[in-house]
Amino acid sequence: MAFSKFKHINQVLKRYPLKVKQEKFLPEVSLDLPEWFMDNLKFSLDHQSPYQSEMFFRESFIFPFLQLVWKRHPKLELWSNQAITYDDQLFGEPDYLISAWRDEIVEKLISRPLLAVTAAKKQDFETGWGQCLAELIACQKINQDDNLTVYGIVSTGILWEFGKLSGNLFTRHSFSYTMTEAQKIFGLLDYIFSECEKQAS
Repeated sequence: MAFSKFKHINQVLKRYPLKVKQEKFLPEVSLDLPEWFMDNLKFSLDHQSPYQSEMFFRESFIFPFLQLVWKRHPKLELWSNQAITYDDQLFGEPDYLISAWRDEIVEKLISRPLLAVTAAKKQDFETGWGQCLAELIACQKINQDDNLTVYGIVSTGILWEFGKLSGNLFTRHSFSYTMTEAQKIFGLLDYIFSECEKQAS
């Protein structure tokens, strides 16, 4: 079943029983953003229209953050709409995916997927987390290592939420973050990328 067919976390849990909890698992971190980056964010925020498409928010807010953090973590690879498949029940194209870096062409294109990012369409976080959790389960199964922690992000570009899957426990971070906390979002992304990078080798 394609990731996009999962509309709620409970729908995922019926097929793949997991323990679920909500807690503050991310640290209080904040990193300064370059002035040019803040200028770009402000421009996009000031000039957004209520009729803008989801792609506008993905390209204007989600991807720029991911790309900026990615530059700090060379052991990782950033993918956009790259298909992954575990079996005929778990397949599809995460909006963004972070995996271990590979500097050679091999049969298996994506090595060790560690972070899936889902754009919350029409600000629907319930559906976003259903899809993202299915992607995390696929990543976990592809890695064939329950000891690895895989991370998930659901975002509209303006609002960001975080989660992780470790073993059979899915944890959602207790707090959401808005674009008014851009330095916190940057710091949290950098922390998650650092945790992924530790597991990339």
